[in-house]
Amino acid sequence: MAVRRVLEGRLGAADQDLAAAVAALRAEDETEELIGLDELAQRSGVAAPLLQAFERAGLRLGRTVDGVHRYGSADVEMVRLGLQLLESGLPLPELLALARDHDEHVRAVAERAVELFDEHVRGPARAASADDTEAAMRQVTAFRRIFPAVTRLVAHHFRSVLLDVAEEHIEKVGDRAEVAATRAEARRGVEAAWPA
Repeated sequence: MAVRRVLEGRLGAADQDLAAAVAALRAEDETEELIGLDELAQRSGVAAPLLQAFERAGLRLGRTVDGVHRYGSADVEMVRLGLQLLESGLPLPELLALARDHDEHVRAVAERAVELFDEHVRGPARAASADDTEAAMRQVTAFRRIFPAVTRLVAHHFRSVLLDVAEEHIEKVGDRAEVAATRAEARRGVEAAWPA
């Protein structure tokens, strides 16, 4: 979106480098060629009409490039991982509902994160800079430092919360053997983390 505004001349000079830095990170995610729906179906093993049904149901796959919806290797991997969940016995309607919920909440968090960057990094960088070149440099430097930290923090937090909730659930509903096994595994993990 910001890149489009650059091309249309609607983005200020100081923000053009920031938009380019965002686009460059997107490009790093897609080092291979982008593929169409039929190729995604072939590589993932899921029929194209079913993939389209997933997308209509709210599962976010691929992205639009120059007006054409394309997919990358990460999308192939996501579809394969989704198949693993289905093969494990999780029902498709509930998985799609969970995916929609996740997308909605993650999007809201991402929008707030962008607002925080804009308010506390971009704005001050522009105010403290002598010209657009300096402002652009400050913004891009901050973005390149913050983005990897944020994505790693979010991934770590979700993993940690998911494991906490799973352990809490086992404590509530598990039988004695399951609870004992979970506690023993947790102790082993702690002992392995701390050398004798």
